[in-house]
Amino acid sequence: MAILPRVIVCAVLLLPASVEAQSGGRAAYLESRLNELQRTAAGLSAQLEQLRAQDQQLQQQMEKMQTSLGQRLERLEKGGAAKPVRRSGPSKR
Repeated sequence: MAILPRVIVCAVLLLPASVEAQSGGRAAYLESRLNELQRTAAGLSAQLEQLRAQDQQLQQQMEKMQTSLGQRLERLEKGGAAKPVRRSGPSKR
């Protein structure tokens, strides 16, 4: 069993019971609360995956920029003129 579901169950069981839950609807309250926490966990998991993908893209961009910078510095150190870098996309004029 994964750790996250265990944490969710523990959190639900440790929550203070409301007046409604104390009057006999405790099981329904706990089920409702568990469902809410599961939806929250699913949303956070989706957000985490999006952030991981974004991080990977940024890492790739940074590596490309580092490679490009290294190549340009090498050319300058060898006495050659730096070649203009072609940028994709519309010009900003």
